[in-house]
Amino acid sequence: MKKLTLIIVVIFFMISSIQSQDIIYKKDGNKINVYNIEILENLTKYVKDADSSGSTMIMNNDEISFISFGNGDLRFFEKESRAIQRYNYKKNLINYHLFDLIVNNFKISYERILLNGKIGIQIPFAIGYGGNISGFDNVDNKFYTGLALNFYPTGQGKVRYFMGPAVNVGTGNYEDYNGYYNSLEPYDETYDTFILRFYVNNGVMFSPIPELSLSAVGSIGIRYVENNSSTIESVKTVGAFSFNLSYRF
Repeated sequence: MKKLTLIIVVIFFMISSIQSQDIIYKKDGNKINVYNIEILENLTKYVKDADSSGSTMIMNNDEISFISFGNGDLRFFEKESRAIQRYNYKKNLINYHLFDLIVNNFKISYERILLNGKIGIQIPFAIGYGGNISGFDNVDNKFYTGLALNFYPTGQGKVRYFMGPAVNVGTGNYEDYNGYYNSLEPYDETYDTFILRFYVNNGVMFSPIPELSLSAVGSIGIRYVENNSSTIESVKTVGAFSFNLSYRF
């Protein structure tokens, strides 16, 4: 009876020790009995259970499949590594708006990606030259800047959709045809004006490599100008299209 009781006690303590053991399961199929685990962003520190010296070891998290803790909890690193890979894109973008050259605008913009790739804040800088007509409007740009919010529903990735509002403020000019000179040829007067535009952007971005992105953006909205002319509408519906080349850093 005493022997049976002793065997039961030994088995109980053996089971307890097994259940309280932390185990690292590696992707190559090996497992390591450890204690004193410290999990960092990219690394895991631990002490091997069989190491009597108590030396701290380090392992890259991308080598780990999962960790079984002595309290019964499990932590799976494969899912985490996929999530990290999905959002492992640089958070700063410099965009060169190629299509704007067609309407005589030189335009670049800076975008900062926030919240795990879900939101981007974009600031444009554009200079008009050579009698440009920006946004398919009859008012020429001289300079404008503004602010755009880009919402990425699926976050950052190789291909992603984004949309959001944008506001542009700047200066421009337009020509007002007032009458006829010598009753033959029209004469006109050029006015400098303040321009305010509000757009809703919809776009698709493709990143063949993490550092390079291509995007196409269609926009529709309204613009307001200060004017002294009956031939130019103060408020008008406008649209725009942009094809952009982006460098991520």
